[in-house]
Amino acid sequence: MQAGPSGPPSAGPTGPPSVGPSGPPSSKPSGPPSSRPKGPPRRSVSSSLSSSEEMDEGAFEKLAEQNVVRQAEIDRREKVGGLRKIKNDKRNNVILLLLLVAVFGGIALWPFSQGDVSNNPHEFSQEVDILNRNDPSHPAAWEEQDIELMSNKIWDGNDEFSGSFQHDLNLPGIPIELSGITTIPVDVKLVSYRVDGANTGFRIALFPTTCDTMQGQTIESLPDQYKYGSITPMIIGMEVSVSFEVPAGKYCLVFEYETPPEVQGFRATIDAEVTPHWNQPICAPLAAISFILAIFAGVGAHKAGKAWKKVAQPDSPDKKSTEEEVLDQAEEERGAMSELGEPGEGGDDDAKLSGHADSTPQVEEPVPTSEPQVTQEAVSEVGEPAPAQPVYTDEELRALGWTDQQIEWQRQAEQMQ
Repeated sequence: MQAGPSGPPSAGPTGPPSVGPSGPPSSKPSGPPSSRPKGPPRRSVSSSLSSSEEMDEGAFEKLAEQNVVRQAEIDRREKVGGLRKIKNDKRNNVILLLLLVAVFGGIALWPFSQGDVSNNPHEFSQEVDILNRNDPSHPAAWEEQDIELMSNKIWDGNDEFSGSFQHDLNLPGIPIELSGITTIPVDVKLVSYRVDGANTGFRIALFPTTCDTMQGQTIESLPDQYKYGSITPMIIGMEVSVSFEVPAGKYCLVFEYETPPEVQGFRATIDAEVTPHWNQPICAPLAAISFILAIFAGVGAHKAGKAWKKVAQPDSPDKKSTEEEVLDQAEEERGAMSELGEPGEGGDDDAKLSGHADSTPQVEEPVPTSEPQVTQEAVSEVGEPAPAQPVYTDEELRALGWTDQQIEWQRQAEQMQ
């Protein structure tokens, strides 16, 4: 038989049980939530939306109108840029054409003269003096100015055979004879220095060839338009003008006295200045064409300017004509006179009552008006702020894991804001 315990049982716990939790289990947060939800809750198909989050249909229309206005402004600016470029180009074309008119017109009127009849270097000189002056080694030799002047002259003073001269002319243009269109006017001024006392006429002609290849041709064989003769003697120092009208080409200008001088030598008897107007048939039509084109370009530039102004400055009023301004002023004066005439109809009654105006005081009764009440009501309506609507509903916050206490604190914070 087994023996039992040798002594009494061991003692139980010597005191009360260990201290348990000091209060009920914490099932609620000890303070307000540290932060709001980082983003909107994920909505499901069945989640309900608050009335403030419902998209107003007018917002779409307003946004669409803003986009339409913005796009219209962009299109207008692009159109303004294009019209400005067109306007500037057309104005530049007008300026260019007017410059061409001025250039061609100036060239057409500018005289291209050859020769000089303003001075006679042989005046009051003997043939011996002239020969000495033509010798560069002689002390009395010509000065540089005199040499340049004599080289530009069309005369017989540079040759020992006096009494005639020949000069080559080159007339550019269209070598087709159309009278007044392609023909070129040629003006010749003649001054006689002949002092031998010969009383004689002269002949002058334009040979349609160069002076080197005109051997064997005579003035009598030329048509009348290429020659001119006079039996009237020229007075010494007086200018005589002769004009031709010939086609373009190369010519040789020839002058002869009817009776040549008997004594030849280095002495001046005739001097000439030739002005061929070859520039007129060429430049005058170009100037006319440029002027006509400038007129059309000016009309186009004016239309382009009006089109640009209509788009770029739609609010600026157009300038009124003088007739419209006068009519508008007359209408304004008529309206002012009619307004002044209305209170004048009761002038007699006012004159009768004018004697009692000083003795009888007039008491003005205040006119009751409802505008202040309307204003106060409007101010009161405007002054009372609308209550702030919650951003999230309670159901959405509970779906995010918020407790009722946290939701209550959130609502109190929203009301304080």
